[in-house]
Amino acid sequence: MNKKFAVIGLGDFGWSVAISLAERNAEVVAIDQDMDVIEEIKDKVTYAVRLDSTDEKALRSLGLDKVDAVIVSIGTNFESTILTSVLLLKMGVKKIIARASSKIQETILQKLGIHQIINPELEIAAKVSTSLINEDVLDYIELGDDYTIVQIKTPKDFIGKSIQEIDLRLRFNVNLITIKRQYKIDDEETGGQIVKERIYGVPTATTVIEESDKLVMMGRDKDVKKILDLS
Repeated sequence: MNKKFAVIGLGDFGWSVAISLAERNAEVVAIDQDMDVIEEIKDKVTYAVRLDSTDEKALRSLGLDKVDAVIVSIGTNFESTILTSVLLLKMGVKKIIARASSKIQETILQKLGIHQIINPELEIAAKVSTSLINEDVLDYIELGDDYTIVQIKTPKDFIGKSIQEIDLRLRFNVNLITIKRQYKIDDEETGGQIVKERIYGVPTATTVIEESDKLVMMGRDKDVKKILDLS
């Protein structure tokens, strides 16, 4: 059975979430006050409706208490985000994911009891600043409690060594999740070769690290930094 979601607010972020869910075969109800936006998205989702989400009667008519989650992504009017979220809580929606644009908004939504809060602007800013400060960090995801999943370039000290030799857990208290490894394939159009990247899988103790590898690891920020300092 396909999962069901509703996305309220179809700005850049809400639109992207709605389309992404639909492309993954989820049933998506897209909601916005702008009829032009509704017309544009209606053929890309299960159902699109023009509606004021602060109107309790109108909101209840959609049966959102039966969906798996509602994503509230009203970017320009935080008061509407609050009112909509309160109504969804009142309706008994299973999971409410609300967008915040600042730490204060995040705190307010937490106090309301919203199940999950996302702050795209702060997350993007953090990623950009991290990559600018340390070019060896290719991507990362904060998990909370100072834990991070990070993708980094292979430190010179690791090249040509096996996982057992490096001993990440003992030396750095970090777990290697997987490796992104480059490989060459024949290009039928040019007759030459092109380089592509694929997931290595689950590394074993005998897996040898190559210079072009990208390492995907999980650990505390301070422990990951010890590895980055080797670069």
